[in-house]
Amino acid sequence: MDTQKQLTTYSQQQALKEAQQHERFTNRTVNVVVVSLTLVAYMPLLLDADFYQMSLWRMAFLLGLGLLYVFIGTAGMMWCEEQSPSRPWLMPAYFVGQLIVISNLFWVIGDLDNNVWLLILPIGAQSLALPRWGTAVVCAALLATVYIVFLQEVSVIDAVQILLQIGAAMLFTVLFTYIAIRESITRYRIQGLATELHNANVRLAEYAAQVEELATIKERNRLAREIHDNVGHYLTVVHVQIEAARAIMPENPDKAADALNKAQKLTQEGLTAIRHSISALRESPLENQSLPEIINKLVQETHQSGIMTELKVLGDPIELDAKTSLTFYRVVQEGLTNIRKHARASRADILLDYTQPDQITVTITDNGIGTAMNPAGAAPGVSFGLMGIRERMQLLGGEMRYTTAPGAGFTLTVVAPIATR
Repeated sequence: MDTQKQLTTYSQQQALKEAQQHERFTNRTVNVVVVSLTLVAYMPLLLDADFYQMSLWRMAFLLGLGLLYVFIGTAGMMWCEEQSPSRPWLMPAYFVGQLIVISNLFWVIGDLDNNVWLLILPIGAQSLALPRWGTAVVCAALLATVYIVFLQEVSVIDAVQILLQIGAAMLFTVLFTYIAIRESITRYRIQGLATELHNANVRLAEYAAQVEELATIKERNRLAREIHDNVGHYLTVVHVQIEAARAIMPENPDKAADALNKAQKLTQEGLTAIRHSISALRESPLENQSLPEIINKLVQETHQSGIMTELKVLGDPIELDAKTSLTFYRVVQEGLTNIRKHARASRADILLDYTQPDQITVTITDNGIGTAMNPAGAAPGVSFGLMGIRERMQLLGGEMRYTTAPGAGFTLTVVAPIATR
């Protein structure tokens, strides 16, 4: 596995790991909520003078149950979640254990001033780790515990009102927790997808470069075969004719001269074949011309087709490397071709901007019919030519953008970092 694939796999694993961590109901935020609500629930109790009139064992038992509740609700829940894939009975056991702790706490606290009913809220939120029916069972059991311990001596109407109020608070807690966790999961999954998309774009750019390199090698091999078959053939025949002429020159000068004439003719034909091969080997249409010069030729061609076309250069032209120059040449060529084919324009302007020290910008504008942009900010029916321009610019580390509107023409802008020779 090469380095790029290793990085891609690592990024995907990290994104998946983070998403899985945020799917848990025992991350740091939930633990803080458990501890905070426990303190809020115990605060009225600790401020009640009757609390300090209780027997020592009862005070210690109440405080011990609170600490046990916090320990089970944080570290215990985390351990159960980690072990539950191999021990599915652990999660139901956790909630049974918390119900036992809550029931004892409610029973021991009695008539003392308190807010201990708040302790059922984190358990209700954590019950989302169970299937939906499990969440319903846990929440119903918590409300039943409140009723059995505190509300048996209250009238039915008052008991129902109190349970509805506590149930509404529990429902709000469960729904809020569910929405928050789903949002967190979605965010981290989107980050993972963005990482995968970035890596896919990197690989795509590498594959495009490899395809271009393979195409170049294939063409060079074809030309090598052509040189071997054509030029090699001519040179071989010329050599044979010259050898024959040398052999018969003393005895038959006329025949030797005829052989030399044939050799000369074959030499001329061979030179023509060499010129064709050399012409085919040219990598770029620039041929020692600057980018403004070669773009100006495209401008003249478009102007001759009936569209008023002008080139404007800002800043001092820089001698770019062959790849950058060829890319911008192809971009302008494609842009002007699109104008001639689709824009119905009477004028086109090209701006070549060298004013930025670290980048070069080319803008192509026409006054044609334009087109509508969809809500995503893209023109419908984007051509393969524009897709090709975007890919070329990505290979340079640059970008492409365009703006258009019905009746307002089309503006294409490409930007790439400057790479000099």
